[in-house]
Amino acid sequence: MAGESVEEILKKLRVYLFPWGADGPSIDSMVEFAQKAEELGFEAIHVPWHFTMPKTASFAAFGTRYLFDPLVLMPIIARETKRIKVAFEFVAPTLHPFVWAQYFSTLDNASNGRAVAVPVLGWWDEDFSVGMVKTTERGRRMDEAMSTFRHLWNGEEITEAGRIWDSTGLEITPRPVQERLPMWVGGGEKSLNRTAKWADAFYPLFPTPDEIRNELLPTLRGKDEEFGRTTPLELAAVNYGMISDDENWIKEWALPRLLARINGITFEEALTRIDDKTLNRPEERLMIGSAEQAAQRLRENLDAGVDHLVLDFYLHGWEDSKFGIEHMTRFAKEVVPLAAAK
Repeated sequence: MAGESVEEILKKLRVYLFPWGADGPSIDSMVEFAQKAEELGFEAIHVPWHFTMPKTASFAAFGTRYLFDPLVLMPIIARETKRIKVAFEFVAPTLHPFVWAQYFSTLDNASNGRAVAVPVLGWWDEDFSVGMVKTTERGRRMDEAMSTFRHLWNGEEITEAGRIWDSTGLEITPRPVQERLPMWVGGGEKSLNRTAKWADAFYPLFPTPDEIRNELLPTLRGKDEEFGRTTPLELAAVNYGMISDDENWIKEWALPRLLARINGITFEEALTRIDDKTLNRPEERLMIGSAEQAAQRLRENLDAGVDHLVLDFYLHGWEDSKFGIEHMTRFAKEVVPLAAAK
C-alpha cells in the first residue's frame, strides 16, 4: 500500500539464487550473492532444485548441464548469512516425505529459524525417473507429502499408512525452530486446494496487477472461507528485475531474452516473435526499464495486494551472478526508494 517505507517494501521482496548457469557458478560466487542480498535488505533467498539439469529449450542455452546440488548449497548459505530467510523450492513427489521433512527441520535448526519450504509438483522428466515417480501420481504424492510434512513438523503421531508411502511411527527430532515452518506452494489452479489445506502462501508466475487484484486475491479469499482457515493465505509472485537507463539496451538486449524466459521458448524463437501479442509480454508484467519505470510497476503490484515478490535478476542463470548483483543492487538502492515515495 502507498506510504510504505523502504524497509517495509524490502520485507516483501525476495531474490532468486541459481545453482546452475552458463558460467558454472562456484560456491564462493553463490555465497557472495546471498550475502549481498542480505546486506541490501531483501527478505529471503530462493533456490530452485532439480535432480539433473533440464535439457529443454531455455535450459539448453546454458551449453552445460552443470548443477551444484542445492541440498548441499542450502545449509552453506544458511551458515554464511545471519538474517535473510532461506527458501528451498523442491519437487516434493520425488522422495519419501520423511526425507524432505527431516531436511527442512534440520535446515531450520541450522539457520536458527529461517527456513521456508516451497514444494512444487515438478515438470522435468529426469526428476521423475531418478525419483522413480509415475507422472500420473504426482498430485496424489504431493497431497500425501504435504500432509505428512505438517504431521511430522507438528510432532503429531502418524498411525496409518498412506496410499503412496508408509510413514507410520516416524518422528523427527529436532523439530523445526519455527512453531509453524512456512510452506509456500508453486503452481497453477490445480494447486489451490492443497495450498489452502496445508500451506501459507500461493506462488504463481509473474501475474499482472489486474490479475492480482481481480482474480488471484478473490480466489484466495474464497479458499480461506472454503477451508475454514484462521489465517488468510498470502499471495507471492515471481517477477524479474532488470534496470537500465539505456532504452535501446532494454529493447534490443533485454526484451527478447525476457520474452524467451517467461514463455519457455528459445532466444532464437523470441527474436522471430518479438511483436507477438499472444505471448506473455515482459513490458506488461515485469519490473524492467529505468528505475522510475520499474518503481511504477513495483508500486502497482504492491497496491494490487501482493504480499511477496520473488525477483529474478539474472535470467534464471543465463547471465552470471555478478550481472545479478548489479541489477539487484540498483533495484534496492534506486527502485525501492522511488516506489516508497509514490
